[in-house]
Amino acid sequence: MAFGKSQFSLADCRAALREILDTYNLPENAARLEDARISAGNDMLKSMQHVFPTATQMQVQVIQRYGFLPDGEGLVQFTKAVRVYEEHDQEVRQLNEQLRSVLIPPVNVPYPVSPVVSQNGVS
Repeated sequence: MAFGKSQFSLADCRAALREILDTYNLPENAARLEDARISAGNDMLKSMQHVFPTATQMQVQVIQRYGFLPDGEGLVQFTKAVRVYEEHDQEVRQLNEQLRSVLIPPVNVPYPVSPVVSQNGVS
């Protein structure tokens, strides 16, 4: 945590997560995220290169209002705090699941992949 608040309460955690989700749903931000998803397609690496930075920029703008630094370190500290609260609070757990679904959408595998086994039983 940086300037200002020294405590990040459960109420703060819930409010910050709601605010982040609301930020993602603002029309201009939803459009930016959708453009990033389209450019990434179904490629997880491209998703990490396009969707994740876009969403992270939006998230950092919110967390700084709760006393976290507006950078990668602040985001790490925020994430750690959320994980502590989500262990004990169902609402935080649900909100964080929603947040993760924006950051890491499910990847569709077009067909089942089976392991290749050689004749000696080792792949």
